[in-house]
Amino acid sequence: MKKVLFLFLIVQLSISAAAQDKDTSANEQSSFGLGADLASRYIWRGIKFSTAPAIQPYISYTYKGFTAGTWASYAFVDDASQEVDLFLSYNYSIFTFTLNDYFFVLDPLGNYNDYFDWDKNTSSHYLEGIFEVSGIKNLPLRFLAGVMFLGGDIDANQDRQFSTYLEFAYNFKIKNTDAELFVGFTPFEGFYSNGFDFTNIGIKASKEIEITQKFSLPLSGALIMNPADKTVMFQAIVSF
Repeated sequence: MKKVLFLFLIVQLSISAAAQDKDTSANEQSSFGLGADLASRYIWRGIKFSTAPAIQPYISYTYKGFTAGTWASYAFVDDASQEVDLFLSYNYSIFTFTLNDYFFVLDPLGNYNDYFDWDKNTSSHYLEGIFEVSGIKNLPLRFLAGVMFLGGDIDANQDRQFSTYLEFAYNFKIKNTDAELFVGFTPFEGFYSNGFDFTNIGIKASKEIEITQKFSLPLSGALIMNPADKTVMFQAIVSF
């Protein structure tokens, strides 16, 4: 209960700080999104899920601020990390609320998991609610808070961990390159660490590489440190 109250307090403070920047206009447009990223390795919130390159396709549909879709990751190695996720989000002005269902197709032993298994002791689903603030006028900051509340996020005693991840980021631009400094941490024991710890600290840069006058290729690179695991990694991503 203390963990849930902690997350609720963070969300309320963020809403209060950014409330003056609300934009009441609604997005009446609908659109499909389809694409894929080619990542040098799969790294998520400072956690390494593959040592080999991975293809990460996605498809989404957006209507009036709501977006529903699916995202996946497949490493180019047999019996390596495979993941298929579903998501639903709602964006209002500077606020975005997201529900993610992370499903790990393979377990650490290379066995395929049952997609319809929702038993907390055996399920490979992890449901997370995410609250994000970004695009604040004249303030290039981003804040994200996520908490897992259903699925396999349990401790050794089969109790819910409510694993929580918090991230603050500062965005800036150098010539034609977008950059971001980010710091992510977990406030207590759970999926990310055995207690309070920083798990995702680094810098990311991205730019469009012009191939022809009508075609450019988005490229990004990130230097990532995970103090909890005492690791440092570099990730490069090309988007299509």
